[in-house]
Amino acid sequence: MAKALSLDLRQRVVNAIAAGMSRRQAAERFGVGAASAVRWQKQFSGTGTLQSDRQGGDRRSKHIDAHAATILGLCEATPDITLAEIKVQLAESGIRAGIGTLWRFFDRHGITRKKRRRTRLNKRPALMQKRQEWFEGQPDLDPERLVFIDETSASTKMARLYGRAPKGQRCRASVPHGHWKTTTFTAGLRLGGMAAPMVLDGPMNGDAFLAYVSQVLVPELTPGDIVIMDNLPAHKVAGVRDAIEAAGASLIYLPP
Repeated sequence: MAKALSLDLRQRVVNAIAAGMSRRQAAERFGVGAASAVRWQKQFSGTGTLQSDRQGGDRRSKHIDAHAATILGLCEATPDITLAEIKVQLAESGIRAGIGTLWRFFDRHGITRKKRRRTRLNKRPALMQKRQEWFEGQPDLDPERLVFIDETSASTKMARLYGRAPKGQRCRASVPHGHWKTTTFTAGLRLGGMAAPMVLDGPMNGDAFLAYVSQVLVPELTPGDIVIMDNLPAHKVAGVRDAIEAAGASLIYLPP
């Protein structure tokens, strides 16, 4: 409705000018700016229409999409490249593009910014080989049988690093010192939820982990289960694999 009224107003102004009014007089009569009357009359004379141009959108999409191969090539060569860096490299090749234009380009192509998953260590051949073998073997693992083991801990020496105090005064607060205590929580995670939880009054070590496996984890395992854990030294002490395999399960360590 508002669009129709706007178009009708433009037509009235243009008709008044065509009937002999000056553009300023027509603008005053209909309560619009003189510049608007000039623009509408000029548009009607040149195009024969008073329809307004489409607002918004990426008017340079065709221009930037013509360089899609170049832009996507930059991202493939350097996955963590920023929009500003892409803009600079394109400019060096004579291609002008703003940050907003590049953002819309990637949005159209379904490319999003996300956290990096791999580090430069991946480029070491031995590590890459072990990880590739792990990736290739995953389809053969039955999700219903997987049991992932991991730990987390909290220490009484943990303290907030920041606080509040009047200007010009230091922020003073007591923090634990000396005889710290650590509490460790260990558990397995199955497809259906948590399994074999245990709280340890102290840090995890080889003896404690072997006790966890023998007394907490193994009783919950069934033949055919696959236990997966990382390369924490405590996970690799003698007796851990034997205890798991004696229950009819298997043990797999994640690649480094």
